[in-house]
Amino acid sequence: MVTIRQKLVTASQAVKITNGKNNAKKYIVVHETDNTNIGADADAHARLQVNGNSRQASWHWQVDDKEAVQSFEHYWECWGAGTYIGNKQGIQVEICVNSDGNYLKAVQNAASLIAKIIKDENIALQNIVQHNYFSGKNCPRNIRAGKVPWTQFINMVKNAKNIQNPPVDTKKYRILTGTYSTLKAAESATKVMKTTFGWLVHIEQDGKNYRIKTGTFTGINAAKNAEIKIKNAKLAQVTYIKDA
Repeated sequence: MVTIRQKLVTASQAVKITNGKNNAKKYIVVHETDNTNIGADADAHARLQVNGNSRQASWHWQVDDKEAVQSFEHYWECWGAGTYIGNKQGIQVEICVNSDGNYLKAVQNAASLIAKIIKDENIALQNIVQHNYFSGKNCPRNIRAGKVPWTQFINMVKNAKNIQNPPVDTKKYRILTGTYSTLKAAESATKVMKTTFGWLVHIEQDGKNYRIKTGTFTGINAAKNAEIKIKNAKLAQVTYIKDA
């Protein structure tokens, strides 16, 4: 059972990295992110798109071992499939491969999400295709290598369990780290939080030391997950969750 939520790219940003709103929604195109960095999960890739992706690329969904996050409504023609037809007729789904995640669980979650999409959009099962189908790119790489055979993945879609919507928690939180003895150390950790996690962060001076304060997270679970990402990436030994 996969939890789904939206973190939609604004229309003003979307028009810069899509072909508009006329997606025929004939195919589901399955991708993998190829980003194995610690913390490069669904939330990080969703934030990347919201904050303005430096690549000329876009996709509708990103899925990891915990959740599926939607960046674009399905009517947008995202730049993901590598060809005009693939973009114009495809709903693009990225499976995260971050090294601190459970890849097999992420694949299961992707299957659950796709089962919902084909029902919602009335898409034929045989029109679930790999990125390779349109562009010839070796993507989704792990599935194509047999880590989860494609026939098994399609069977997972057929047998997928229901989607779960998360409880609504609108309270805002921030993460505050312990102190760093040098500005360089704080800046190094900040760079990872910005570029890999897609967070808004800034450095505060605390006497002769420095600490990092993040932007806001909605809901205590999101804040706790952010705290875990910091510790998994060994960016700070001490962290605090504070009300925003």
